[in-house]
This record gives sequence, C-alpha cells and structure tokens, in this order.
Amino acid sequence: MILPNGLLALYYGWKQRADILYASQVGDGHICIPLCLGLVAVCRPMTVPAFFSLGIAIIIGTTLMHFLFVACAGRLPRMIGWLLLVAYGVFVYIGIAR
Repeated sequence: MILPNGLLALYYGWKQRADILYASQVGDGHICIPLCLGLVAVCRPMTVPAFFSLGIAIIIGTTLMHFLFVACAGRLPRMIGWLLLVAYGVFVYIGIAR
C-alpha cells in the first residue's frame, strides 16, 4: 500500500504539486500504517523493537522542525528536506542492519 503511494508522491513532487504530495503522505502516515499494525496486533501480540523510543523521538523532532519552518518561513527549505531524507535513510539502514 505504501510503495504505490510513495511513487505517486515522487511524481507529484516532480510536477510541483505539493498539495497532493502532502495529502498522499498524510494518508499513509496516519491511516494505512497504523491500521495494518493494529490489525496484526489484534491477531497476535507484537513486541516493540529496541529502537522504538529512538523512532518516536525522531518523529517528534522532525514534526517540530517541519512545523517551525512552515510557521516561520512559510515552507520547508529544500536543504532541510534533503537533510531529513538522509536522516530517514540512515535510520532505516541502522534498523535493517541490526
């Protein structure tokens, strides 16, 4: 469910349609992923991974950073977007490498 939505987000980002890009990512982050995790947890108990606390801290920090830039500058600067993307890649790499 996430991969097609991610490809659409890349396409609409390339087409300079930030409104559609934000809407597609909000849909994934707030509906699809928690719904899938919740359905699996109902069927069988899930253990929380060791890096869960770090992941939550990163999400909160990223959200605050994004909110402050949008509130103060009206948008997220491209360089900060690249920084957040690299940070996400490093987090995923570390999670997979363990």
